[in-house]
Parts: sequence; structure tokens; C-alpha cells
Amino acid sequence: MDRITWSSSRIERWHLKRGDHIYCWRTRAGCLYSHHGIYESDQKVIQYCSASTFSSSSSSRQAGSDGSSALYPTLLFLPLVAVSAMTQARRTCIACREAEREGGVVISCLDCFTEGDNICLFVYSVPRWFRNVWLIGSPTQHTCLVEAEDPPETVLRRANNLLANHGGFSVDSYDFVTNNCQHFAIYCKTGRKLTRFN
Repeated sequence: MDRITWSSSRIERWHLKRGDHIYCWRTRAGCLYSHHGIYESDQKVIQYCSASTFSSSSSSRQAGSDGSSALYPTLLFLPLVAVSAMTQARRTCIACREAEREGGVVISCLDCFTEGDNICLFVYSVPRWFRNVWLIGSPTQHTCLVEAEDPPETVLRRANNLLANHGGFSVDSYDFVTNNCQHFAIYCKTGRKLTRFN
């Protein structure tokens, strides 16, 4: 917790470290969901997304299908079509767009990952009281865990292995609620597949 405050998990890009679990609240969707990934460098953020995240004929991000929920869906009351219209954003990096089009575990640069939204740091090894305070404001969007994180090299090895082999994070196994980008990032950080928080 040395790089964030008790009131904000926002972090500047120059404070990022290899192996960080980062996320961005999607402002085009009214900050209703966040997208998660593992930071390796400004040119490489490893993330998990569904195949429908990108259309083969468009450079627009499609709504909600990129791991939006933080283990529980937060888009319960909005039709997916309306969210799609709200969250479309032009992508300027052709290489990232092409890499992400197929879905699954993919790489993007930091700029494409953030889509202009603020970068936040997902924090591990927090006291239970701290985690509970964070949950008061957003009971369905978890931004920290009491579980310990593994060393950065272990995290990056895990993420890069999944990039090469997908493991339990293939495009076919993507699920908005039970197997999304946050599950992927937490697995990379801890080696555990969490489906709910303690």
C-alpha cells in the first residue's frame, strides 16, 4: 500500500512496477465496470478478454465483455446493448487491436489498455478492516485482497505462460461472472483461482 492512499487506488504510470495488477474504471460506461491486467511494461500489459470484445470489422471496444465484473457482475441493471453504445471508443493502436481481436489472453500497450481512463493499482495483503471499508462504497467491485501476492517474476512467469498456453483462460472459457479479466489477474498474482472473496 506504499503507492496508494487509503482513499484512492489511483496510480500514475511512472509509479507502476513490473508484475503489478492494474485496472481501469471504464468512464464511458459511467464507471460501472473495470478492466484488469498484469503490467510488464508500457508496451506490454497482459490481459484476458472475450472474443466479442473486438469486432473484426470495427476498431471500437465492445461493452462489458472485457472482464468487466470484479468477480460479481456490476452491470445487472443495464441492457448490454445500451452499455455497448456508451463504451465504444476508437482504438489508435492497430497492433493492439489486431492482437486483442481474437480474445483470450492477449497483450496490449498501456495506452490501449487504459483507453484514456485512470490507472488504478489492485492491492494485496491488506488488513481485513481495510478491505471491508473499501467494500462499503462498492460492494460488487473489489479493488484489494487480504491474500498475499507472489513476487513479480513469479507473477510475470505465470502471466506469460498463460499468454502462450491459455490454460484455464482460453477464449472459450471466458465468462463474464465466473472467469473474467479480474480472475485472470488475481490468478497471476496469487496462483489461486478465486471465485469469491473471504
